[in-house]
Amino acid sequence: MSPRTVIAVVGAAFFLAGLLIMLLPLSADSPEGVAVSCGNSVGMGYDAVVVEAEGPAFVEICGRLRMERLAWAAPVIVVGLLCVAGSVVVRRDSSP
Repeated sequence: MSPRTVIAVVGAAFFLAGLLIMLLPLSADSPEGVAVSCGNSVGMGYDAVVVEAEGPAFVEICGRLRMERLAWAAPVIVVGLLCVAGSVVVRRDSSP
């Protein structure tokens, strides 16, 4: 395989891994041992009423968990996109 193809494949893997990381659900454990669902890092699946019913501190905990996950998943996606875009933009060698 050419280096362009390898970079494109690695970039696509980074991009897909970043998306998967962002979409995996988050949860926080309550003192009673019950898992409180925090949705995922983009907020899908997050129900503020249910989380507030478990305890007011869980709203802040879930927000912090989502922001931490997003803070390291977003750069993985960006690196993947840059690799794929770079492999597309770079010219091929004109040597036979």
